Amino acid sequence: MQHRNMTGIYLTTKLIMDNPDYIKVLRDDIGLNLAIIGFSGQLPQVVNEKSPYDGVPLSDDCLHRLVARHMDGGLVDPLEFDRVRASIGPSVTVGGDDAMFRKCIDTAHQAGCDVWICGGSWTLRRLMFCPSNTLTNDWYESVYCHLASHYGVQGLDITHARFPMGSFPRGLFACTCDACENEANNMGYDMPRMVGSLRSAHQRLRETDMSHLVSGANGGLGPLDILHLLGLDPGLLDWFRFRSGLLGHNLGRFREAVQDANPDILFGTDTYPASLSLFMGHNHGDWANFADFASPLVSHIYQFVSLTLIEWAIFIQEIHPELCERDAMQIVYSITGYDGLGMPESISAYNAQDPEDLAQSIPLTEVILHDLKKARSSLPDQVPSYPILHGSGWPKDAIIEIREGSEKLGHNGIIWQGTDELVDYRLKS
Repeated sequence: MQHRNMTGIYLTTKLIMDNPDYIKVLRDDIGLNLAIIGFSGQLPQVVNEKSPYDGVPLSDDCLHRLVARHMDGGLVDPLEFDRVRASIGPSVTVGGDDAMFRKCIDTAHQAGCDVWICGGSWTLRRLMFCPSNTLTNDWYESVYCHLASHYGVQGLDITHARFPMGSFPRGLFACTCDACENEANNMGYDMPRMVGSLRSAHQRLRETDMSHLVSGANGGLGPLDILHLLGLDPGLLDWFRFRSGLLGHNLGRFREAVQDANPDILFGTDTYPASLSLFMGHNHGDWANFADFASPLVSHIYQFVSLTLIEWAIFIQEIHPELCERDAMQIVYSITGYDGLGMPESISAYNAQDPEDLAQSIPLTEVILHDLKKARSSLPDQVPSYPILHGSGWPKDAIIEIREGSEKLGHNGIIWQGTDELVDYRLKS
């Protein structure tokens, strides 16, 4: 199926205002035809009244009612509460400037680019607003419809529409609140059974003779094999089906409302790296049911992939302290499908968070193309795919190899984060 090729970039209002000719330079030098601008405008009172907050800043009681719950009944993570308090409602910060935001949209349009507004969703990084909370979902629908119908843009790009990032294992066991239990029932799932299956799987892992698991990992253990180890419990499989189905159902609702407000607008969202996506509630195969495009997010390779693998290895070692670090890492690689790529054998070998330095400690191009191949294979043919890549920080030869590899795999363009390696342009800040 033929799709329009897009070369895009993520931009902020401040960056555009400080560098008014930047978009034209990118248009002329790299063929830019899409600007994705983070929303920084001001919502009207009729939308603000939909906020589930009880004030600005919101109270602790209100915040605790809105965020996701771990299956132990506790909060998933309180570390990002201060960021939440600096907003007028989920994902919308205080102090927007509508005139400046509109001027940035005009600047991109005048350069001949389409414009998509980038809006947030349920999750920051570790903190998540419960995806079953009616007030929160009504808020997002109202915000997205406003963005779609009042700024003359061609698309909405919704980010963070997922469960907490994979490097936070506690997020794998959320949300199990009463609202999520009700939604599970409506979708044909049994929340108490799923929670029981999660607890049972944890106990089976604790009781497992790890020498067998290590032997299997060194001999080609795969994701399906670990399900045999954990008992092939239907409730465990249902847990991941429920979470991805819940997000997909809500996103489908948002798209329908948005396109009722503006039938010509595109609605889509980024995807977690394909090898880990189901753990964060992303089922690539369902993408056509709620999105007009997908953006495989492979730019944050350290935060999304490397840290996830590290934290899961630590999680396994906490359950089995007798397990050495190398064996724990090998088990995780085998389960997630990163085995055989030449990944580091120890946590210390992941020796940098800087994108350029990270390329020296992991097989960067192999890992990214590995996930891009999975993404394009699992996404429906009718859904165009625009991978998100670093244009700054990574070695230039790696960027070229990944870009060319992405095109050969059948993706439909690139969305860049940074352009230092692509054009000779000194950004003003």
